[in-house]
Amino acid sequence: MRMELKLTPMALLFMIICMLLGFTIAIGSLISMGGELRTEALSPLSVPTILVSVLDPLAIVLEFVAVIMIFVEARRMGGAHRKLTSLSLCFLVAWLVLNFGVFVPVSFVGLTSGSLSLVRIALAVKSSAAILQYIIPLTLIYGLASLREKKLLLPAAALTTAGNFLLTLLPIWSVKLTLTRLAGMMLIYKPVVEVNYLSQPYLTLLLMGYVGGILYMTAYISAYLRLRRPYKSSKR
Repeated sequence: MRMELKLTPMALLFMIICMLLGFTIAIGSLISMGGELRTEALSPLSVPTILVSVLDPLAIVLEFVAVIMIFVEARRMGGAHRKLTSLSLCFLVAWLVLNFGVFVPVSFVGLTSGSLSLVRIALAVKSSAAILQYIIPLTLIYGLASLREKKLLLPAAALTTAGNFLLTLLPIWSVKLTLTRLAGMMLIYKPVVEVNYLSQPYLTLLLMGYVGGILYMTAYISAYLRLRRPYKSSKR
């Protein structure tokens, strides 16, 4: 079975790169902000904005391609792996729909009308939808993971989901709106958030997310090396 896995090792590498990009965005933004998020201080040329604008789209594309590649190969294998990879693809599609079909239009209406409740609903949808993305690395390879890798994947999913979800959910209730002028013409409301990630409970949640991400990455590197080895041997 492993000899036939030609797409999966490459997809795992894409996922590892995707995780590294996520770490770069998170840590780079945290350091540049001094541990505090103040949206009013962010500009188009600020480090967090540049990191998200440049690296986040690449990470999304890599994840989408990786899920498709593993899903396509899993269809020939059947069993639990096929079902779990199908679930991963459904999760990814649902995440995209919730973000671009719900979050974007609802937040746009909220910001143009000055409705704080709509803005908070949109942010809550975005935060909840991210749960699907946190679970994808678990379901994507759990069906072909070794026992050691499964022991890493389960706590990775739990820590990443709990930590990152609460980290993005809690600040929503403190969001405020300020009126600003867009492109020198149109008046639009801008969400204002201030969070000190070095205070509790944010610091604990932040560490939970980082530890979960490291566990995920460790499991994926292990799976990549394990599945890549027989494929390289077969080419010889």
